[in-house]
Amino acid sequence: METAGLDRWNGSDFKSVLSVFEEISSIPRCSKNEAQITSWLEKFGKERGFETKKDNFNNIVIQIPASADMKDAPTVVLQAHTDMVCEKETGTPHNFAADSLKLHYIEENGVPFLTAEKTTLGADNGIGMAYMLAVAASESIRHPPLELLFTTDEEIGLTGAQGLTADFISGAYLINLDSEEEGTLIAGCAGGTQIGFKRLIDIEDACENDSAAETDGGALLPYAVVVSGLLGGHSGTDIHIGRGNANRILIRFFSLLAEKYPQNQMKWIQIKGGTASNTIPRRAEISFVTDISSDSLKSEAFSFAEQIKSAADFNDPDLTVNVSALNFPKENGSALQSFSVKNTTRILNFLSAVPTGVFEMSASIPDLVLLSGNLAVIRTKSNAEYFKGIEKNSNIFDSDFSTEKSKRELEVTFSLRSGSESKLKDKMREMMALSEKYHFNIELTHTYAPWEAEFGSDFLKSCANIYMKTFGKEAKITAIHAGLECGVFRRTFPSMKMISIGPDIIGAHTPDEKLNLEAAEKVWIYLKEILKSFPNANG
Repeated sequence: METAGLDRWNGSDFKSVLSVFEEISSIPRCSKNEAQITSWLEKFGKERGFETKKDNFNNIVIQIPASADMKDAPTVVLQAHTDMVCEKETGTPHNFAADSLKLHYIEENGVPFLTAEKTTLGADNGIGMAYMLAVAASESIRHPPLELLFTTDEEIGLTGAQGLTADFISGAYLINLDSEEEGTLIAGCAGGTQIGFKRLIDIEDACENDSAAETDGGALLPYAVVVSGLLGGHSGTDIHIGRGNANRILIRFFSLLAEKYPQNQMKWIQIKGGTASNTIPRRAEISFVTDISSDSLKSEAFSFAEQIKSAADFNDPDLTVNVSALNFPKENGSALQSFSVKNTTRILNFLSAVPTGVFEMSASIPDLVLLSGNLAVIRTKSNAEYFKGIEKNSNIFDSDFSTEKSKRELEVTFSLRSGSESKLKDKMREMMALSEKYHFNIELTHTYAPWEAEFGSDFLKSCANIYMKTFGKEAKITAIHAGLECGVFRRTFPSMKMISIGPDIIGAHTPDEKLNLEAAEKVWIYLKEILKSFPNANG
């Protein structure tokens, strides 16, 4: 950790925010692995004599008494989530379950940034937690009575917020610290759901020609296709900026092969693409057998990748689509197992039918996505039988085999977002119809409502005025196409007045994530101004 980067803020209380962030970054906190950060937060509150409590969802609230001259001000909730998206560069040995993040302070064009070494940084939402704890630890910041609310599992369905009961907090105002653009006041967000498709599908000897298929009759040889080099990104806020979806690109390539080589056979062995429901997948791969020649496959892959990169709306210049032969020694007697030609075609047709990207833009808010979907994760699971005889020097194979010997399970995770609850429900019904058409089981989980924009809020207007007085320019007021817990809070606390603010976080949910520290300091200054303005900020 390059702690010398803190020297820039000697004499500024923003240094205390960064110090807290560094400590948070030493604690593992992937979604569903938040026990350590939860315990640390409890200890933080109790050691300082603050009333601290935890609920059944491991949400934490720390109650901070008001400054002496603000005891009669209304209680304000400051809120952030404890979990982070855990993504890393391929081949990086970092263990998110045990290792501290390796932080680096860097400068780009004179602007200071904070990054992590080959992993996500977790500024989403570690910087929000750091703001809150720095306020709590300070004896000089004027503020009303505060409730510091730390919620769990935001990144995989806002489950901590959804489990929150009405008696856990009492504040009438809430400042969510989970948005990612300084100078922007968020007054609405998308809702969403995670959709899982599953189906058990018969498998057979991969290298046996399908006698029912009309083919050129050549030998079936094993290959791997890997789509990589993509930037990925947040499946909400980055869905409209031309980031390639590795799963979609991979499926498009096989659709091209099926169209151009109808007399040849293709039989898929294993599919592995994407890592998380809320991330645009950066890498996807398929192992398969075919009688299409190696030269033809490689030529088609190169031309296909170049065609995609040449599209005007595509912003992933390092995309590669690579074909390589797999070494499968038939003489050892092991049978490589795959889906049949017919089942491969059925799977391809289903995956091609799963929509991905922007479906509709907002008619009332400029440049805001209203409805989108992300083909996030594709996996095959099987028993160890099909793995035998294949050299294990290829990372395209894994050892997760969970079904009976004659079948292999296909799992697909699809995330859906919408700023309109009615459109969200309509799209959910469409996905249910799609699963029925292709005979997949479907499960809808982590569903949460949108926070429909509240641009007329007096609290929002007061905060906008404070921004103008503090920085001499107007704040942007908008909604975002990402899920904030405010949408869930609206159901539990219908009269609560809310805004969301945050610094510039670039590349969230990817190993390229970085925090603009100049922006982060401005948010810190702004937050302190809002807090000391109560009760006048309550409209």
